[in-house]
Amino acid sequence: MPEQLQVSDLARLVAAHRKARKLTLRPAADECGVSFNTLARVEKGHIPDLETFTRLAKWIGRSPAEFFGEGDIAPTHTPDVIETHLRGDPALTDSAADAIAGMVREFYERLSEPRDVTACHLKAASTLKPEASVLLGELLMEMRDGLAAEE
Repeated sequence: MPEQLQVSDLARLVAAHRKARKLTLRPAADECGVSFNTLARVEKGHIPDLETFTRLAKWIGRSPAEFFGEGDIAPTHTPDVIETHLRGDPALTDSAADAIAGMVREFYERLSEPRDVTACHLKAASTLKPEASVLLGELLMEMRDGLAAEE
């Protein structure tokens, strides 16, 4: 069974990979495509942004998905991604990460809305004046809001 990695393992693995290749920080940073300062911070335990994380994971020969829970599937739901990042932050206790993740999840659920989009083709679109399209858009929004209120 493959080793189950945590986001916090990145620092150890990056440092080990760099040392195994007998590279100092600057040449290693050039090789993996991140800045010297970023690589130094990661080796000290800082969790990088997703793009840098992905670049470093590939540089050490790992799939980024290996760092996120069971199997090879990384979380894709925004609150789950944020929670994973919070749990990997060495500045936060488990209870602090839980509290922040709970607030993010609640805000996300309250503020995210399904985006139903309806497209229509107007035969006279080439002759439709901009003011008319604004009025039509407002009318459609009112109709949508009225239907939503009835549900």
